[in-house]
Amino acid sequence: MQLSRFFKTISTIALLVSQSLVIYAAEVYLVLGSDTAIWQGMNVRQHDCYYNIDLYVNPAANTYQVMDPMFRAQFKDSYGTPLKMTWWMMAGNIFRYARNNNVPIPNIMTLYLMKKYHGDNIAVIGDELSLHYHTFFWSDYDGDGMYYWNQSLTFMECFDDFNYTLAQFLLDEQLFPVSFRSGWHYMDNDWQNYLDERVLPYSMHNAYPSKRTDLTEPLDNTYDWSMAPAEFVPYNPSPENYQIPGDGPGWNVRSAHFNRTRYANLMDSVFIAANNGKDQVACFWGHLPETDFLTNIEILDSLAQKMSTRYPDVKFRYCTAIEAMQRWRQSNDDQAPNLIINEEEVGDKVRFRIQTDEPIFQTQPFVAVKDIYEQYYVAECVAIGTNEWRTTDLFTKAHLAKVGVAVCDTMGNQSLEFINYLPNDVFIDNLDDGYQEISGEWTTMAANAWGVDSRICQLAQQDSAKVRWSAVIEQSTYYNVFIQVPEIQNPAENILFSFYQNDQLADTIRFSSPLPSMEWIYLRTLNLQQFDQIAVEMSAQGAKQPGKTIAADVVKISALVKQRAIYIHEKFIDLGPVSVEDTISYTLQIMNQGIEELRIYGIASGSQNVSSAMEFPVTAPPMGAIDVPLIFYASTIGSVLDTLTVSSDDPLTPTVKIPIHADVQNYFRIIDNEDSLLYEEFGQWHYSVAWAWGTTSRYAWLNATPKAYARFNVRLAKSGYYEIFEIVPKTENASNYALYEITIDHVVSDSIYIDQNQGSGQWVSLGRHYIPADVDLSVRVVDTGQSTAGHVLRADAIKIALIEESTIVDDLMEQRIPTRFALQQNFPNPFNPDTEIRYQLPETTPVKLEIYNLLGQKIRTLIDAQQPAGSHTIRWD
Repeated sequence: MQLSRFFKTISTIALLVSQSLVIYAAEVYLVLGSDTAIWQGMNVRQHDCYYNIDLYVNPAANTYQVMDPMFRAQFKDSYGTPLKMTWWMMAGNIFRYARNNNVPIPNIMTLYLMKKYHGDNIAVIGDELSLHYHTFFWSDYDGDGMYYWNQSLTFMECFDDFNYTLAQFLLDEQLFPVSFRSGWHYMDNDWQNYLDERVLPYSMHNAYPSKRTDLTEPLDNTYDWSMAPAEFVPYNPSPENYQIPGDGPGWNVRSAHFNRTRYANLMDSVFIAANNGKDQVACFWGHLPETDFLTNIEILDSLAQKMSTRYPDVKFRYCTAIEAMQRWRQSNDDQAPNLIINEEEVGDKVRFRIQTDEPIFQTQPFVAVKDIYEQYYVAECVAIGTNEWRTTDLFTKAHLAKVGVAVCDTMGNQSLEFINYLPNDVFIDNLDDGYQEISGEWTTMAANAWGVDSRICQLAQQDSAKVRWSAVIEQSTYYNVFIQVPEIQNPAENILFSFYQNDQLADTIRFSSPLPSMEWIYLRTLNLQQFDQIAVEMSAQGAKQPGKTIAADVVKISALVKQRAIYIHEKFIDLGPVSVEDTISYTLQIMNQGIEELRIYGIASGSQNVSSAMEFPVTAPPMGAIDVPLIFYASTIGSVLDTLTVSSDDPLTPTVKIPIHADVQNYFRIIDNEDSLLYEEFGQWHYSVAWAWGTTSRYAWLNATPKAYARFNVRLAKSGYYEIFEIVPKTENASNYALYEITIDHVVSDSIYIDQNQGSGQWVSLGRHYIPADVDLSVRVVDTGQSTAGHVLRADAIKIALIEESTIVDDLMEQRIPTRFALQQNFPNPFNPDTEIRYQLPETTPVKLEIYNLLGQKIRTLIDAQQPAGSHTIRWD
């Protein structure tokens, strides 16, 4: 009896053990997304870039394709739900100072464009919009005089810009991130702690096992995730080390680029882990502009389907980033906090009290403030009770435009609240309902200053053209009215603008010269009442300007009317290379964005390197500008960083400081293709979309009839030994055998053959020469017809840099023609990647220069042509 009881006990234990070893398959929460920027126009060497927005507005581009619900419907998860995606929209720093006037706020243009052109589909599909931020920082860390948008060395260098960007997201696009991906996957403890304490609960930038340090400017792609978890399982980052799990309040999870996911078999790893019983949050991302972006989505879906078949007990679910984290945490809480914001007036100022009905994730609400001067502030708060806070700062109520508050609970359920003191800017485009064509034969033009197209009308002698933009006013206050037009050929010179308030003519303004293109043109300030119907009419008569063209695009109506407001577009002036003991002229435009006169008291230079001949004080007219001529001078060689201080009677910002930098070098001259008096062309040349120096460059098709050449001409102020350089844009399709012919005092001194693709984008040496002062020097770049690769001959700029100044006696010695034929030792030796071969000709003669290998076999003919007397150089690579 006791023995049978013993065996029964053993059997029961065995059954319990076997049941405890059963592994139930888990679930895969699959997050596909994009770090979404604009690459066309982005240049880390330029402080104020201009971005091509085609990625968002062109129906043939990736954005329209991926936002098509029919495209998404191809990809369904285990529950039959179509693909949802997360869009981390890039903003901040390198976008902040962009020259784009075709978006309301350049700093957050990607978010604006995504919402404007694809917001409806995003809502239908259920995608998530959030923030992607790169720590770009305009700097010269290595002190070589070259400034770049480097990756910052620490987050704190970008702290103010990060908050500024968050404030603009919240106030101008009514969006605040709950999930986040850092640019370059960079992270440090300060940044992760700030995210976890003040901003959002969900990070997705663990890039295990990657580690990289960039030490060569421009800096980018520095990161360290070598100690981070390898699993696609969320963890709480440690406040002491962002890489490892700890007790921080936020969450992070591993992510990988689409290509890494494919080639490292990460989808397999995720499903294997889920099959072993551990829920997975797999974040896989690409870049929307990538040519294989759509293809990669198809491939990743096919991999998920394949793994789902291989592991039938594992289900996968397409999620947004927030949804994935909330599902993984298995909470039923989907209610956002009830958020209340109230004013507390203190005299003519105001502060704000914020309340919620439950604890929030952040240590305090995120409160952003925008004023009529278009300044943004993040207001600090202190706790004054349970789930109750008050801002510590006071703000002048009459200057406020908008206040916004963002909070989320510990699960990431978010609430936003706003107080609008002034209405948002109104933009009326030619495609909007508020646009009307009254007279004239109008046609659509693809070129535009706003939106996707514009309208144009060619004026006839006995005809007129008239259009109208209309809107209903939301709030009683003053409004500034602006217009913007695209660049057109043969623009009309006499244009009338009429302003109607409730169908009654209120004002007119006439322009007697063509409207400036691609910039906001101030028209009038109007005092309007709530519910007023405002109309702006633009008209032109064909009489006295037949054949001229008038263009219609967009009108802007803004309640951000200022009293006096100084505005200077340049936030950093980089003069680039400057010749020592030479004066450089620069024109600084100071704008007054107020409706009263602005008094400019003066401009001071901290190191006395910059001066102006203008007598101060001067007055900038209402909504106008003045040009201040500046002169930069430096007597010593080296990198010079100075600060301009502009003083005015702007009530908010009476002092504006602008850093100004110059790389002062030994005497040199640069001749650019834009220097019309020093640059000439032969054959058919065209403007290129790329450039390395100045604002443009030129190209000609190879082997055209006649073959093209361009010539740079100059006279130097000093005699001496010079090194001559050429530069063309970064290229892969240029001539691999372009002839550069150097002529000194009308005598060809050297002929060099260059592969224009090698070293493109940088200064490339053409050799060193003795050049007397005040003689004609020319550098001619020629299509020889002997190129074996490439399609175009390029021309951009030439630099002649003094190495050593010489005396008059030296001049006489160096001007002699060689007395004998001579082939000099090439340098460096031919076992290097390239070598220079120099030779001398005492007279004009046929020259053939051939290269043989060690077996005596001819491998290339470098020259086979008539050449003049002088010293010559050819580069062989």
